[in-house]
Amino acid sequence: PIKAPESVSTIITAESIFYKGVYYQIGDVVSVVDEQDGKTYYAQIRGFIQDQYCEKSAALTWLIPTQASPKDCFDPASYIIGPEEDLPRKMEYLEFVCHAPSEYFKSRSSPFPTVPTRPEKGYIWTHVGPTPAISIKETVSNNL
Repeated sequence: PIKAPESVSTIITAESIFYKGVYYQIGDVVSVVDEQDGKTYYAQIRGFIQDQYCEKSAALTWLIPTQASPKDCFDPASYIIGPEEDLPRKMEYLEFVCHAPSEYFKSRSSPFPTVPTRPEKGYIWTHVGPTPAISIKETVSNNL
């Protein structure tokens, strides 16, 4: 008989995983229920880990409620970023809450949402609705 090799965790290079019918991405908010007090706690996913037996886990950053946080639901605007957890938690204990709002706690050096330091490319600003033909003709004739 041969002893089974010890499981080795490997980091998933993708920024998302599919687990039990739910699509998770780095930055998503999940909830965890404490076994001792039965309270729900919220955290944001920092990364994913998978072992050789395809058991998936997530590294979490805890979100701390403020006085403005509602008791019965999760409001992303009322939480502040908390400590980063050292040990990953198995995905079976996490429940999906919401995808991260735009730039929600994305910066690792700031506990608050940050304004981008450089312009974000990929967005096109345009007028919605019909464009008057007169202004198009004037633009073309002025450029000739």
